[in-house]
Amino acid sequence: MKNRTVLCLLAVLASAILSGCATTSKRPPVSGKEQAYLQDICESNGIVWEWEQVSEVVTLKYRNTRAQAMIDSDVVLMGDEKISLSAPIRRTRGAVTVPGDFQWKVIDRLRQKTVAQKSDGIPKVRKIVLDAGHGGKDPGAIGRNGTKEKGIVLDIAQRLKKILQERGMNVVMTRDSDEFIPLEGRTAIACRQNADLFVSIHANASPARSVYGVEVYSQKPLKKISRIALERKINEDLLFKNLAMRRDSSDVKKIVSDMLYGNKQAESKDLAENMAQKVSRQIKTKDLGAKTADFHVLRNTLIPAVLVEVGFLSNPKEEKLLNNSEYRQKIAQGVAEGIMDYVNERK
Repeated sequence: MKNRTVLCLLAVLASAILSGCATTSKRPPVSGKEQAYLQDICESNGIVWEWEQVSEVVTLKYRNTRAQAMIDSDVVLMGDEKISLSAPIRRTRGAVTVPGDFQWKVIDRLRQKTVAQKSDGIPKVRKIVLDAGHGGKDPGAIGRNGTKEKGIVLDIAQRLKKILQERGMNVVMTRDSDEFIPLEGRTAIACRQNADLFVSIHANASPARSVYGVEVYSQKPLKKISRIALERKINEDLLFKNLAMRRDSSDVKKIVSDMLYGNKQAESKDLAENMAQKVSRQIKTKDLGAKTADFHVLRNTLIPAVLVEVGFLSNPKEEKLLNNSEYRQKIAQGVAEGIMDYVNERK
């Protein structure tokens, strides 16, 4: 299994989380000689753990290393490893219990991996897909003076690519010229490229010409029907082809799928908030904040993804600014700062 893919999959799950490792009153012993309370093991080993009760995913964190598993599963995913336990992780009287081999198979290895990763200094984010919106027959938004969104965002994406490459990042463009790429083709690129982050760049428009500023979108929570939509399943299969797991391992695939979704939602939201601040400060404009939407390129990517609206072509002042190369360079620098903050936090 390629290291960067799994590291991406095992990022933080957020929302509705119960944190472990808190002091509680004594509990009765767990029935079954091989079972132990996960909270007790965490406390004695300095491990932070979280239990997301909706998806039933348990996450263990030790410094910069994580491991995850699902309740009623005997498989734990840690970095590039799939660890098989002697028995499933259980929910017992409102607490999480683990089999006897959990200590040496998971806890001890979690601590060892942290030491190795610290010495290696390898970042979790290695490849970024930059998506310049629209292109070719699709001009996108058009300003009052004829400025086309497709050209503005391509130039910003190319500038951003150069900045990121100078900082050691591997960057893939969904388009590097004035060509039309279907929406489904853009998300498929992210999956085929085994990427860790997807950033789509757009320019905004509004019926009200006075509206201006920067806003960054992440995917709003998906309904069940959207999570099993055909294109998401196709992209999921594309991504899973890169994973070194048995093709008939449906349990592991379900765990990874749930992790992908939870990780994407939490990571994308945090990235969107930070990026909106970075870009608006860089170009000294209004920060319209982080928002959620059901945009195609966000919905059907399986990795953390954001869509940046760099300004309003419908606003005469911003249309003029977006036609200035120095202004576009500042936008690229702001987006790069947001991305590198995200990358550096995951080293």
